[in-house]
Amino acid sequence: MPHFALVPRLLRSRPLTKGLRYFYRYTRPRAHRHNEALWPFVRVRRDARDQLAGCDLHGVRGPATIPLGQLPRGIGGDAHLILSGPSVGLIDYAQCRLGAVMGVNGSIALRRKHATLRFDYYAMLDAGFVKRRRDLVAEVLAQDLLLFVTPEVYRWIAVLFDNRTVRCRIAVFEEVHQRAMQPRVRPDQLEAQLGADPELVLFDARHPMHAHGFSLNAARGLFGGGTVAYTSLQLLAWLGAKTIYLHGLDLTAAAGPRFYESADSQLPTALDRQFSGHIEPAFRQASRLLKARGIKVYNLSLASRLGDDVFQKRHWSCLLEAFPQSLPRAK
Repeated sequence: MPHFALVPRLLRSRPLTKGLRYFYRYTRPRAHRHNEALWPFVRVRRDARDQLAGCDLHGVRGPATIPLGQLPRGIGGDAHLILSGPSVGLIDYAQCRLGAVMGVNGSIALRRKHATLRFDYYAMLDAGFVKRRRDLVAEVLAQDLLLFVTPEVYRWIAVLFDNRTVRCRIAVFEEVHQRAMQPRVRPDQLEAQLGADPELVLFDARHPMHAHGFSLNAARGLFGGGTVAYTSLQLLAWLGAKTIYLHGLDLTAAAGPRFYESADSQLPTALDRQFSGHIEPAFRQASRLLKARGIKVYNLSLASRLGDDVFQKRHWSCLLEAFPQSLPRAK
């Protein structure tokens, strides 16, 4: 019998879970609203330093997780963040020699065209993607990689997929200003907590959408930047990458559907709505911080909405120059 058939109907019933979310929303202070998708299904575990150590689920057993603080962080060289912008389709990965590779959401679809492409890391923070694109999520779960997820994404992976099909390792992260099952931190509290913190660098606690900042220690939390690309950039910097190449960072719906979608099947995006006020300022401030720390970041999307003054743009063919001289050239 399929794994999800054994799960109590409550965990997958849309009307019931929606009703529970509304109940939680109107019986808790507003500062707890970000937890409405977790209650009552998820219980988080924390270590002695109050850092997220893992999640337990009611009614279903989820895959094993690894605390972020226990992960090895030894990239030490080049890393490639493969995103979902349509410009990814222009890159001939058969000719590229890549270092460590991180994918997000539907990036795994590239393996259907480039079977030798290997992902070492992956990040998902959109539970809607997990529910709507189970085919792609199943491909990710079957890979030998390290998957970073939010507690809500972890919940839906546990509900929708058989543990026996999960080959990847999983680590759960949370956002600094709205931690799992804790109240959202007020701007003045965030300023007091992180004023001179060398690991959680606060840019703007009072931004109207989300607090702007950059985490240099994922075990202590990550800052939101309006896109999974921003989350992943923090993860790669924390994992030790010295040079980061951004693939498919187009950041505009006007460029067309994601490289793995068609025009009639694309999922909605808030990129255009959030770009000017939230996404662009976050990346701009992060670029200054990373440059000051000696971490180089190159944007391989020449049509990216981010200006060249944020991350230097390069054509993807620059990756051909990274071939070690000792390797024979293809004839």
